[in-house]
Amino acid sequence: MPREVRNWLRSPSISMRWAWAHARYLAGARQVVEIRPGWPLICHPAAQRFAYLAQRTDSDQIDELDSFIQHINPGAVLIDVGAHFGIFSFAVLHYGGPSARAIAIDPSPMAAEFVKKQAKLNRVTDRLNVVQAAISDRVGWQSMVAAGIVSSGYYVAPSRDHTSGESTLTRTTTLDQLVKDFGVSPSHVKIDVEGYEFAALNGGVKLLSSDNAPLLFVELHNEIVRQNGGSPDEILRLLTTLGYERFATNGGRLDDQTILDRSLIRIVAKRSHRGFGQ
Repeated sequence: MPREVRNWLRSPSISMRWAWAHARYLAGARQVVEIRPGWPLICHPAAQRFAYLAQRTDSDQIDELDSFIQHINPGAVLIDVGAHFGIFSFAVLHYGGPSARAIAIDPSPMAAEFVKKQAKLNRVTDRLNVVQAAISDRVGWQSMVAAGIVSSGYYVAPSRDHTSGESTLTRTTTLDQLVKDFGVSPSHVKIDVEGYEFAALNGGVKLLSSDNAPLLFVELHNEIVRQNGGSPDEILRLLTTLGYERFATNGGRLDDQTILDRSLIRIVAKRSHRGFGQ
């Protein structure tokens, strides 16, 4: 049975809710959600339930988004890595004013399509570029697996349990290549790549070591990194080499051991006064 069909059958109730929400959208239904006071977002009926609800109900994700919003200045430029349905991109476009811009990158065709739908509904298509690709340390291609409706359309790296027939060949690019392709100097980079943080950061060394290096908002999936045979320490060493200091979303400074003790931690990384390699 094709993986796409199995994904739909894994949870019939969730699949039915998704299908009903999309049918309502095709019939003209729209939902206006106040993500934060004074920030209404026009939504596809599925977007709030399957993507944006966590930023309004989960304490860790509430803190993460609130911290991100507090760091947005007028004219901010975001590279949104692992954008999913683009909530961070839309935050920049709202709080950064009419000159703000975002580039949303996600390997999932479902996610990329939803960001485009949301951009059109909220009339920001002229300031939001959508790239369907995975961020890596090289430009090329890699195999990924669709997690399906149960996971709101996420694409993940294949495990040993997945057969080659379940994989989808997905384009890869790098942070440095995106900067070159779009001719931007991002003020912010958000990274949520489910355990592939090192590759994402390593593909942006030129950007992250520049004089105008961006502020980083990174989800560090330490447990997933270890399960994949990697070391979270390697990520922290790279950030240190690049001159980035690490902070919690509440602003407190984080030491390495506190970060490594968490299976998943959301951090804010800011360039210190030191230059690259100093």
